[in-house]
Amino acid sequence: MAFHQSKYTEDEMYAYCLKMITFAIEESRLKVVPYGLENIPEKDGFYICSNHQEKFDPLAIWYTFPRKVGVILDDSVTHRPFIREVCRLIKSQRLLKRNTHSVVKAYSEITKDLKAGLNYMVFPEGGYEKQDGKLGEFMAGSFKSPQRAHCPILPVAIVDSFKIFDKGFKTTNPIQVHYLKPIAPEEYDGMSTTEIAELVKNRIQEHLNIYQK
Repeated sequence: MAFHQSKYTEDEMYAYCLKMITFAIEESRLKVVPYGLENIPEKDGFYICSNHQEKFDPLAIWYTFPRKVGVILDDSVTHRPFIREVCRLIKSQRLLKRNTHSVVKAYSEITKDLKAGLNYMVFPEGGYEKQDGKLGEFMAGSFKSPQRAHCPILPVAIVDSFKIFDKGFKTTNPIQVHYLKPIAPEEYDGMSTTEIAELVKNRIQEHLNIYQK
């Protein structure tokens, strides 16, 4: 299906990919628990910004999110088995970070998609080098598209996903996906992308502080 996309509708590919993700998570006997689903905006066309603890994080969001959502990823990770197929089946924007033209083009397309009512998830830390669950710096460039699209930003706090590979999938702690209250465009009007990045980061950090004491 991933290599014969013209034979299937976007909805068919998304549904099958979600089925594949669900199978992978449940067969691994991982517990993934969502919180704050009531905070998800009713109208599509919003920007999900999450902390990043492990390569598992996008799957945790897809597994718990009740509607369609695309993903923004560094191109270097999208050629790995399984992730490669996921990115073909689900709407994705791949960023070639060392190619300025590619990045500008991608963010332009993301802006258009947001205005058209598509949802995207992004991990503004740009990686998960820190294996202790602590929050890294957010890249300001990640917020150009929602700023231009003037759309809501939905902060997400993922808790304990960094533990699953350290313990060989034997952790008994559930991975928690917390959907926080959305940030309306009126709240960040007039801010620079650096200021928006700090605003979103602080919202996520405040929630993570509850679990990192």
